[in-house]
Amino acid sequence: MRKLVTIYFCTAFSVSFGQNVGINTVNPSATLDIVSKGNTAATNSLNINNSSSARLLRMTDQGNLGINTNSSPPTAVLHINSEGISNVRHDNLPVLNPTDFTPPFNTFGVTSNGNGVDLGGTVKYMYYQNANTYPSTYNTTTNTGGFSLYTTNQYVNLAIKDDPGLKGNTIGFTFGTDPSATINGQSASNVNYIIVPEPGVYLFEFYGTARCDRYNNTQNYTLAGQMQVNTIFATASGNTYTTNTIFRGLMNGMRNNDGSTHANSYGIANPQTLTVAFPTTQPNQKVALFFQYANGETNQFTHSECFFNVPSGANFSYYFIVTKI
Repeated sequence: MRKLVTIYFCTAFSVSFGQNVGINTVNPSATLDIVSKGNTAATNSLNINNSSSARLLRMTDQGNLGINTNSSPPTAVLHINSEGISNVRHDNLPVLNPTDFTPPFNTFGVTSNGNGVDLGGTVKYMYYQNANTYPSTYNTTTNTGGFSLYTTNQYVNLAIKDDPGLKGNTIGFTFGTDPSATINGQSASNVNYIIVPEPGVYLFEFYGTARCDRYNNTQNYTLAGQMQVNTIFATASGNTYTTNTIFRGLMNGMRNNDGSTHANSYGIANPQTLTVAFPTTQPNQKVALFFQYANGETNQFTHSECFFNVPSGANFSYYFIVTKI
Protein backbone atom coordinates (compact mmCIF):
# COMPACT_ATOMS: atom_id res chain seq x y z
CA MET A 1 0.00 0.00 0.00
CA ARG A 2 2.81 2.36 0.88
CA LYS A 3 4.36 1.71 -2.57
CA LEU A 4 1.10 2.57 -4.36
CA VAL A 5 0.78 5.87 -2.50
CA THR A 6 4.37 6.73 -3.33
CA ILE A 7 3.87 5.98 -7.04
CA TYR A 8 0.64 8.05 -7.20
CA PHE A 9 2.29 10.98 -5.42
CA CYS A 10 5.23 10.97 -7.80
CA THR A 11 2.87 10.89 -10.79
CA ALA A 12 0.53 13.66 -9.59
CA PHE A 13 3.14 15.90 -8.03
CA SER A 14 6.61 15.95 -9.51
CA VAL A 15 9.51 18.09 -8.35
CA SER A 16 12.50 18.16 -10.63
CA PHE A 17 15.98 18.99 -9.50
CA GLY A 18 15.78 22.04 -11.80
CA GLN A 19 13.30 23.50 -9.26
CA ASN A 20 10.27 22.97 -11.52
CA VAL A 21 7.09 21.78 -9.78
CA GLY A 22 4.52 19.79 -11.71
CA ILE A 23 0.94 19.01 -10.69
CA ASN A 24 -0.65 16.19 -12.69
CA THR A 25 2.44 16.04 -14.91
CA VAL A 26 5.75 14.22 -14.52
CA ASN A 27 7.55 16.66 -16.83
CA PRO A 28 6.93 20.19 -15.53
CA SER A 29 7.98 22.82 -18.07
CA ALA A 30 7.80 25.82 -15.74
CA THR A 31 8.51 26.67 -12.12
CA LEU A 32 4.88 25.66 -11.48
CA ASP A 33 3.20 23.57 -14.19
CA ILE A 34 -0.44 22.55 -13.58
CA VAL A 35 -2.26 20.25 -16.00
CA SER A 36 -6.01 19.85 -15.53
CA LYS A 37 -7.81 16.54 -15.83
CA GLY A 38 -10.38 17.52 -18.45
CA ASN A 39 -11.14 19.85 -21.32
CA THR A 40 -14.63 21.23 -20.64
CA ALA A 41 -15.91 24.48 -19.17
CA ALA A 42 -16.83 22.56 -16.01
CA THR A 43 -13.28 21.26 -15.54
CA ASN A 44 -11.25 23.30 -13.08
CA SER A 45 -7.51 23.69 -13.39
CA LEU A 46 -7.29 25.63 -10.14
CA ASN A 47 -9.62 26.13 -7.15
CA ILE A 48 -9.05 28.25 -4.07
CA ASN A 49 -11.72 27.97 -1.34
CA ASN A 50 -12.08 29.66 2.02
CA SER A 51 -12.58 27.85 5.34
CA SER A 52 -16.34 27.73 4.69
CA SER A 53 -15.79 25.95 1.37
CA ALA A 54 -16.86 29.02 -0.62
CA ARG A 55 -14.94 29.26 -3.85
CA LEU A 56 -12.78 32.43 -3.98
CA LEU A 57 -10.92 31.82 -7.21
CA ARG A 58 -11.49 29.39 -10.04
CA MET A 59 -9.55 28.75 -13.26
CA THR A 60 -11.27 26.53 -15.82
CA ASP A 61 -9.61 24.28 -18.34
CA GLN A 62 -10.74 26.70 -21.08
CA GLY A 63 -8.72 29.56 -19.58
CA ASN A 64 -11.50 31.52 -17.85
CA LEU A 65 -10.63 32.98 -14.46
CA GLY A 66 -13.46 33.56 -11.98
CA ILE A 67 -13.19 35.63 -8.81
CA ASN A 68 -15.98 35.32 -6.24
CA THR A 69 -18.17 33.46 -8.74
CA ASN A 70 -18.73 30.62 -6.17
CA SER A 71 -20.63 27.77 -7.81
CA SER A 72 -21.10 29.47 -11.18
CA PRO A 73 -18.34 28.78 -13.72
CA PRO A 74 -16.63 31.90 -15.12
CA THR A 75 -18.00 32.81 -18.55
CA ALA A 76 -15.28 35.25 -19.64
CA VAL A 77 -11.49 35.37 -19.64
CA LEU A 78 -11.83 37.44 -16.45
CA HIS A 79 -15.17 37.11 -14.62
CA ILE A 80 -15.59 39.06 -11.36
CA ASN A 81 -18.72 38.82 -9.20
CA SER A 82 -18.99 42.12 -7.32
CA GLU A 83 -22.14 41.33 -5.33
CA GLY A 84 -21.75 42.72 -1.82
CA ILE A 85 -18.12 43.77 -2.29
CA SER A 86 -15.98 46.27 -4.19
CA ASN A 87 -14.70 44.66 -7.35
CA VAL A 88 -11.57 46.60 -8.30
CA ARG A 89 -9.78 49.23 -6.26
CA HIS A 90 -6.87 51.41 -7.33
CA ASP A 91 -4.81 53.34 -4.79
CA ASN A 92 -2.79 56.51 -5.37
CA LEU A 93 -4.37 57.36 -8.72
CA PRO A 94 -5.34 60.97 -9.63
CA VAL A 95 -8.74 61.82 -8.14
CA LEU A 96 -11.38 63.17 -10.54
CA ASN A 97 -14.74 64.69 -9.78
CA PRO A 98 -17.75 62.66 -10.98
CA THR A 99 -18.34 65.22 -13.76
CA ASP A 100 -14.82 64.54 -15.04
CA PHE A 101 -15.51 60.89 -15.79
CA THR A 102 -15.62 61.49 -19.51
CA PRO A 103 -13.11 60.89 -22.33
CA PRO A 104 -10.21 61.27 -22.44
CA PHE A 105 -9.99 60.75 -18.64
CA ASN A 106 -11.67 57.36 -18.73
CA THR A 107 -11.87 55.38 -21.95
CA PHE A 108 -13.32 52.19 -20.49
CA GLY A 109 -16.86 51.47 -19.43
CA VAL A 110 -19.16 48.58 -18.59
CA THR A 111 -22.43 47.73 -20.30
CA SER A 112 -25.55 46.65 -18.39
CA ASN A 113 -24.67 42.98 -18.90
CA GLY A 114 -21.21 43.45 -17.40
CA ASN A 115 -19.13 43.50 -20.58
CA GLY A 116 -16.32 46.01 -20.84
CA VAL A 117 -16.48 48.54 -23.67
CA ASP A 118 -14.02 51.12 -24.96
CA LEU A 119 -15.59 54.59 -24.82
CA GLY A 120 -12.86 56.03 -27.00
CA GLY A 121 -10.50 58.79 -26.03
CA THR A 122 -10.16 60.42 -29.44
CA VAL A 123 -11.34 64.01 -29.78
CA LYS A 124 -14.24 64.28 -32.21
CA TYR A 125 -13.29 66.72 -34.94
CA MET A 126 -13.45 67.63 -38.60
CA TYR A 127 -10.61 69.33 -40.46
CA TYR A 128 -10.90 70.71 -43.97
CA GLN A 129 -8.06 72.41 -45.83
CA ASN A 130 -8.53 74.01 -49.23
CA ALA A 131 -5.15 73.90 -50.95
CA ASN A 132 -6.35 75.45 -54.23
CA THR A 133 -7.09 78.99 -55.25
CA TYR A 134 -10.82 79.52 -54.77
CA PRO A 135 -12.64 79.31 -57.02
CA SER A 136 -10.87 76.94 -59.40
CA THR A 137 -12.19 78.99 -62.36
CA TYR A 138 -10.02 82.00 -61.48
CA ASN A 139 -7.73 83.19 -64.27
CA THR A 140 -4.57 84.78 -62.88
CA THR A 141 -3.68 86.28 -66.25
CA THR A 142 -6.84 88.32 -66.76
CA ASN A 143 -7.90 88.34 -63.08
CA THR A 144 -11.39 87.09 -63.85
CA GLY A 145 -13.50 84.09 -62.90
CA GLY A 146 -13.63 84.80 -59.17
CA PHE A 147 -16.32 86.68 -57.29
CA SER A 148 -17.26 90.34 -56.88
CA LEU A 149 -17.08 92.37 -53.67
CA TYR A 150 -19.09 95.51 -54.10
CA THR A 151 -22.66 94.84 -52.88
CA THR A 152 -24.12 93.54 -49.64
CA ASN A 153 -26.69 91.59 -51.66
CA GLN A 154 -24.11 89.04 -52.85
CA TYR A 155 -23.00 86.08 -50.72
CA VAL A 156 -20.10 83.84 -51.72
CA ASN A 157 -20.30 80.28 -50.42
CA LEU A 158 -17.04 78.90 -48.97
CA ALA A 159 -17.11 75.25 -49.94
CA ILE A 160 -16.46 72.59 -47.27
CA LYS A 161 -16.98 69.18 -48.86
CA ASP A 162 -15.90 65.57 -49.06
CA ASP A 163 -12.90 65.88 -51.36
CA PRO A 164 -9.10 65.55 -50.92
CA GLY A 165 -9.18 68.67 -48.73
CA LEU A 166 -10.98 66.70 -46.00
CA LYS A 167 -8.12 65.69 -43.67
CA GLY A 168 -10.17 64.15 -40.86
CA ASN A 169 -13.81 63.66 -39.87
CA THR A 170 -14.19 61.66 -36.64
CA ILE A 171 -17.38 63.61 -35.85
CA GLY A 172 -19.06 61.95 -38.82
CA PHE A 173 -20.26 65.06 -40.66
CA THR A 174 -21.93 64.51 -44.01
CA PHE A 175 -21.90 66.96 -46.90
CA GLY A 176 -24.25 68.12 -49.61
CA THR A 177 -25.06 70.84 -52.12
CA ASP A 178 -28.16 72.98 -52.55
CA PRO A 179 -28.40 73.83 -56.28
CA SER A 180 -30.55 76.82 -55.33
CA ALA A 181 -31.00 78.46 -51.95
CA THR A 182 -31.42 81.77 -50.18
CA ILE A 183 -29.18 83.37 -47.57
CA ASN A 184 -30.77 86.20 -45.60
CA GLY A 185 -33.33 86.60 -48.39
CA GLN A 186 -30.75 86.75 -51.20
CA SER A 187 -30.48 84.07 -53.88
CA ALA A 188 -27.50 81.74 -53.88
CA SER A 189 -26.66 78.75 -56.03
CA ASN A 190 -24.63 75.58 -55.49
CA VAL A 191 -24.31 76.08 -51.76
CA ASN A 192 -22.05 73.46 -50.17
CA TYR A 193 -23.32 72.63 -46.71
CA ILE A 194 -22.39 70.43 -43.73
CA ILE A 195 -24.81 68.30 -41.74
CA VAL A 196 -24.14 68.18 -37.98
CA PRO A 197 -25.42 64.69 -37.09
CA GLU A 198 -25.85 64.89 -33.30
CA PRO A 199 -27.15 67.55 -30.90
CA GLY A 200 -24.38 69.10 -28.83
CA VAL A 201 -21.99 72.03 -28.65
CA TYR A 202 -19.46 72.46 -31.45
CA LEU A 203 -16.57 74.87 -31.91
CA PHE A 204 -16.19 76.12 -35.50
CA GLU A 205 -12.96 77.84 -36.56
CA PHE A 206 -12.25 79.31 -39.99
CA TYR A 207 -9.12 81.01 -41.34
CA GLY A 208 -8.44 82.13 -44.89
CA THR A 209 -6.79 84.80 -47.01
CA ALA A 210 -8.77 86.71 -49.62
CA ARG A 211 -7.53 89.17 -52.24
CA CYS A 212 -8.75 91.14 -55.23
CA ASP A 213 -6.47 91.99 -58.18
CA ARG A 214 -7.04 94.65 -60.82
CA TYR A 215 -9.50 93.48 -63.43
CA ASN A 216 -7.90 92.37 -66.72
CA ASN A 217 -4.60 93.80 -65.46
CA THR A 218 -5.58 97.14 -67.04
CA GLN A 219 -8.11 98.88 -64.80
CA ASN A 220 -6.65 101.36 -62.35
CA TYR A 221 -8.53 101.51 -59.09
CA THR A 222 -8.75 104.42 -56.72
CA LEU A 223 -8.33 102.71 -53.36
CA ALA A 224 -9.31 104.67 -50.26
CA GLY A 225 -7.51 102.29 -47.93
CA GLN A 226 -9.76 99.61 -46.48
CA MET A 227 -12.71 97.45 -47.41
CA GLN A 228 -14.77 95.68 -44.75
CA VAL A 229 -15.96 92.14 -45.40
CA ASN A 230 -17.99 89.58 -43.46
CA THR A 231 -17.28 85.92 -42.88
CA ILE A 232 -20.65 84.36 -42.06
CA PHE A 233 -21.63 81.15 -40.30
CA ALA A 234 -25.21 80.33 -41.28
CA THR A 235 -27.75 77.68 -40.31
CA ALA A 236 -30.42 76.32 -42.61
CA SER A 237 -34.01 75.22 -42.55
CA GLY A 238 -34.45 73.36 -45.79
CA ASN A 239 -32.57 75.48 -48.33
CA THR A 240 -33.18 78.75 -46.47
CA TYR A 241 -30.03 79.96 -44.71
CA THR A 242 -29.92 82.55 -41.95
CA THR A 243 -26.89 84.19 -40.36
CA ASN A 244 -25.93 82.72 -37.00
CA THR A 245 -22.61 84.53 -36.50
CA ILE A 246 -20.75 87.24 -38.43
CA PHE A 247 -17.09 88.12 -38.15
CA ARG A 248 -16.18 91.53 -39.59
CA GLY A 249 -12.75 91.72 -41.17
CA LEU A 250 -10.72 94.27 -43.11
CA MET A 251 -9.03 94.03 -46.49
CA ASN A 252 -6.30 96.65 -46.96
CA GLY A 253 -5.40 98.07 -50.37
CA MET A 254 -1.93 98.33 -51.89
CA ARG A 255 -0.79 94.96 -50.55
CA ASN A 256 1.04 92.09 -52.14
CA ASN A 257 0.29 88.38 -51.89
CA ASP A 258 1.62 88.25 -48.31
CA GLY A 259 -0.39 91.25 -47.12
CA SER A 260 2.72 93.46 -47.03
CA THR A 261 2.68 97.02 -48.40
CA HIS A 262 3.45 97.15 -52.10
CA ALA A 263 3.31 100.39 -54.06
CA ASN A 264 2.54 98.86 -57.46
CA SER A 265 0.14 96.14 -56.41
CA TYR A 266 -3.61 96.37 -56.53
CA GLY A 267 -3.96 93.16 -54.58
CA ILE A 268 -5.83 93.13 -51.29
CA ALA A 269 -4.86 90.29 -48.96
CA ASN A 270 -5.69 90.02 -45.28
CA PRO A 271 -6.44 86.96 -43.16
CA GLN A 272 -10.14 86.43 -42.53
CA THR A 273 -11.13 84.50 -39.42
CA LEU A 274 -14.26 83.26 -37.69
CA THR A 275 -14.68 81.42 -34.38
CA VAL A 276 -18.06 80.40 -33.04
CA ALA A 277 -19.31 78.02 -30.34
CA PHE A 278 -22.50 76.57 -31.80
CA PRO A 279 -25.04 74.71 -29.66
CA THR A 280 -27.71 72.67 -31.41
CA THR A 281 -30.52 70.61 -29.93
CA GLN A 282 -31.70 69.02 -33.15
CA PRO A 283 -30.11 66.20 -35.14
CA ASN A 284 -28.95 66.70 -38.73
CA GLN A 285 -28.58 70.48 -38.53
CA LYS A 286 -27.42 72.05 -41.82
CA VAL A 287 -24.76 74.77 -41.66
CA ALA A 288 -22.67 76.60 -44.26
CA LEU A 289 -20.06 79.36 -44.59
CA PHE A 290 -20.37 82.53 -46.65
CA PHE A 291 -18.25 85.58 -47.52
CA GLN A 292 -19.81 89.01 -48.09
CA TYR A 293 -18.92 92.60 -48.90
CA ALA A 294 -19.79 95.00 -46.04
CA ASN A 295 -18.57 98.47 -47.05
CA GLY A 296 -15.61 100.52 -48.29
CA GLU A 297 -14.02 100.83 -51.77
CA THR A 298 -17.51 101.34 -53.19
CA ASN A 299 -18.11 99.91 -56.66
CA GLN A 300 -14.44 99.05 -57.15
CA PHE A 301 -14.50 95.26 -57.44
CA THR A 302 -17.44 94.52 -59.72
CA HIS A 303 -15.70 92.28 -62.28
CA SER A 304 -15.30 88.99 -60.36
CA GLU A 305 -11.65 89.70 -59.69
CA CYS A 306 -11.68 88.53 -56.04
CA PHE A 307 -10.73 85.08 -54.75
CA PHE A 308 -9.28 83.17 -51.81
CA ASN A 309 -5.60 82.76 -52.60
CA VAL A 310 -2.73 80.59 -51.42
CA PRO A 311 -0.17 83.09 -50.04
CA SER A 312 3.53 82.63 -50.68
CA GLY A 313 4.95 80.05 -48.29
CA ALA A 314 1.50 78.69 -47.34
CA ASN A 315 -0.18 75.47 -48.46
CA PHE A 316 -3.84 76.46 -48.22
CA SER A 317 -6.18 79.28 -49.09
CA TYR A 318 -8.45 78.56 -46.13
CA TYR A 319 -9.03 75.92 -43.50
CA PHE A 320 -12.00 74.96 -41.38
CA ILE A 321 -11.82 73.06 -38.08
CA VAL A 322 -14.78 71.77 -36.04
CA THR A 323 -14.43 70.11 -32.65
CA LYS A 324 -17.19 68.74 -30.45
CA ILE A 325 -17.00 70.33 -27.02
